[in-house]
Amino acid sequence: MHTMKTVKHIALSAAFAAGLIGLTGCADTAGTVVKTDHLTSATLIHEDNTRLARRIDVTGVTYDTVNGLQRVHISLASTRHGRVRVDYRICWFDANGMEIDGDTKPYRSLILEGRDAVTVTGVANSAAAVSSKLRIRETSQSE
Repeated sequence: MHTMKTVKHIALSAAFAAGLIGLTGCADTAGTVVKTDHLTSATLIHEDNTRLARRIDVTGVTYDTVNGLQRVHISLASTRHGRVRVDYRICWFDANGMEIDGDTKPYRSLILEGRDAVTVTGVANSAAAVSSKLRIRETSQSE
């Protein structure tokens, strides 16, 4: 009976440890989000992934209108000497906060060479768009 308790204790401990490892692995998958409100000129940067936040800085956000559609320009800079690979996507939202055609905006790959800077640009696909959200996430090939 003592052996059975030990086996249960070991199995429970192993399951608990596996759960903690699983949670730890999921903690930093979100990335960086840059929200822009084109009506109020407000910009919010939210970083959920500390590793990514140390690798890429958001250095500037500007927006304008082209042919009656909102356009956003977000400048990113690598803080690393080596190559950094990320995926990014820009989504657009109406005045009620509803995403406009979210299925048509897939993630795109972006490679930043050491200490490089780049500006990503997105144009809304509807005149109803009043805000945008840039999502940046690490790819599995980041160096």
